[in-house]
Amino acid sequence: MTKRALVTGADGFVGGVLCRHLSESGWEVRSAVLRDVLNPAGEFQCDITEAARVEALLAWAGPVDVVFHLAALTFVPDAIQHPHLAMRVNVDGTVNLLDACRAQLPESRFLHVSTSEIYGPPVTLPVREDHPLNPQNPYAISKTAADAFCAYFHRSTGYDLVRMRPFNHAGPGQSDQFVLSSFARQIARAEAGKTEPIVRVGNLDARRDFLHVEDVVRAYERAALKSEAGEAYNIASGTAVAIRDALGMLIEMARTEITVEPDPERLRPVEVAEVAGSSAKLEASTGWRPERSLEHLLADILNYWRGREHAAPTESA
Repeated sequence: MTKRALVTGADGFVGGVLCRHLSESGWEVRSAVLRDVLNPAGEFQCDITEAARVEALLAWAGPVDVVFHLAALTFVPDAIQHPHLAMRVNVDGTVNLLDACRAQLPESRFLHVSTSEIYGPPVTLPVREDHPLNPQNPYAISKTAADAFCAYFHRSTGYDLVRMRPFNHAGPGQSDQFVLSSFARQIARAEAGKTEPIVRVGNLDARRDFLHVEDVVRAYERAALKSEAGEAYNIASGTAVAIRDALGMLIEMARTEITVEPDPERLRPVEVAEVAGSSAKLEASTGWRPERSLEHLLADILNYWRGREHAAPTESA
């Protein structure tokens, strides 16, 4: 029998990839989007901070097997600049959606997408799900609050809920506000002759656990089908990679000579030095493991931006 899914944040980077993956896997997908435009069939415009609109969304979606909750303010600098908005979207929006789902979709499973940033600076590596929570910026603080509320909601109501804590992930189509996509777009623009062959960078010494977005959405589907209610699960490769090394791999793929220059505006006020997560719990529960290498990820991102920049008209950097 065909499974039915509701995906919030479907017009975001990961939400769009998840919708496509679920559809290709045989799910019937209903999408909640933020953009206020004429939407095609299967999409519903919804600001999750508005409780009445959330109730209307669920009435429109009808019975679903799984609600994949990805709608969030996710860009850390935006959350630093607008902390009130981060709290409204990431906390209030999640509370609105949970309350409405319990009332209108009592038989559905709710998969909440949190983030590894809730752990803060690792005390031990790799980071496991029982690691202390110590968020270091407004984005992470808001997601920690939402994660904690989800745990409370399951304990107090018994609602079928799973929390996912993905580590850094990227892929084709991600905004160039994010580090790997930023590097790749700058290289593609230089190859196309639109800018000087310079990549401007922030902190290259930070080490991160990178995953391909396709592996992450597979994990969401596996967890929706096989994980245990009330639990939290990391999604990680288990390996910390220096930003400097990832940039070096992209530069090796470049079709022109590239120079690297520091840019103080790309530095975060608080930066965690090294992060690597353990997905042992998720693997034991669902059998999920990452399939795509870092080289695969970087090549996919760079080729995406080549397709955009080499064919697009010149624009300012």
